Amino acid sequence: MWSFLKKDILVLFRDKTELAVLLLMPLVLTSILGFALGGVMSGSTEGISSSVAFVQKGQTEQDVKRFKEEVKQLPIPDEAKAQISEAVDSFQPVNVITDVFNSDEFNEMFQIKSMNETDALSALSNEEVSAILIVPEDFTYEALRKMVLEQGEGSELIVQTGDHSSFSASIFEDVIEIIINQLNLGSAIAKETGEEGVVPSFENDSSELGDVQSVTDKKPMSPLQYYTFAMGVMFALYVGSTMAHKGYVENFQNVFNRIILSGKHPMMYLSGKGISTMLLVFIQLVILFTISVLVLRSFMMDDIIEWAGIALITFVYAISIGSVGALLTSITMRANSSSITGVFSGGIVSILAFLGGSFVPKTQLPEFISVLGGWTPNGLALTSYLQWSQGLGFDFILPSLIKLLIFTIIILSISLMIFPRKRVV
Repeated sequence: MWSFLKKDILVLFRDKTELAVLLLMPLVLTSILGFALGGVMSGSTEGISSSVAFVQKGQTEQDVKRFKEEVKQLPIPDEAKAQISEAVDSFQPVNVITDVFNSDEFNEMFQIKSMNETDALSALSNEEVSAILIVPEDFTYEALRKMVLEQGEGSELIVQTGDHSSFSASIFEDVIEIIINQLNLGSAIAKETGEEGVVPSFENDSSELGDVQSVTDKKPMSPLQYYTFAMGVMFALYVGSTMAHKGYVENFQNVFNRIILSGKHPMMYLSGKGISTMLLVFIQLVILFTISVLVLRSFMMDDIIEWAGIALITFVYAISIGSVGALLTSITMRANSSSITGVFSGGIVSILAFLGGSFVPKTQLPEFISVLGGWTPNGLALTSYLQWSQGLGFDFILPSLIKLLIFTIIILSISLMIFPRKRVV
């Protein structure tokens, strides 16, 4: 088993770009979200109210129709065409943006007014609006081509601001940047795992971003501290799909077949994948927490006991993600296809992150979503981190850790049952 573990680690370290994305992207996104949404989560948005002009030069429906017609001409299976067409019906970048600003929280901060470009520029010069958001022609079409098909140069939103309301205009630009970053992130991760044609998912409606408060003698949790944990548990999920995709590549190169012919037990191969996933997740979270403490100063631990608790949660969560990596590897090897890793990283991770509270605190979500998030591995880990960092003690995190271990046992059992034990043809 150790030889397989060594092989997986060496293979991963050879792909320095993918390794850098896995290890450093959580830190980058933590910094962006922590600082950009700091005022929103801390409740300091009171009194912020401004009007924004919304200029849409093209027609979303026509762009979607045009994109679907292009998909029909692609040399891919009809099933894949149908899946892409169905996905774009529910995912349109312009609708994501409008949904965010129509939510209760942002609707109080920004009043969106649809205008033509001439009227919008006039309103900006007359200080009737603080900013203009311009959606250029063919935006939806070009964006979908870039994100889904990796064709074209994509498109850009145009934000024009006035000097008369620089503070609210700056917040508006930050929110737009976060939305676009999240859309691009989902697309980039799907590409890194080698799956083309996967539409990234953006489940966060940003409906009610609220306070994160302490019920102990600890200081109220800062947005930077919250997103350190939230982004950490989310990006750990991507490690599982990455390792599974490596397994698909090895299967394609007949590595697995050679292992079987050498007389090695197939379970040794699967064990290596699970343990390497676990180790990478643990290293990923250690790097994130260490830099967050030493550089970003997002949170501080007073004694060794507190650090031991963080280490325990990280270890248990890493084991659970190791089981997820083993399951994805088993499915990928059984199906002899990498589609499952693309679907997982391009959509399922975003859904799990939304349910688990990585985008918005679960207390600000509808109750049924919060309940569902309490049964996701990332949601359980995030809850444990938050409770422990607020000084609630081991008794509070124990139920979540037990659920994570039960989840691990179930997923590992399924992985062992479906993993192929014979040569893959």
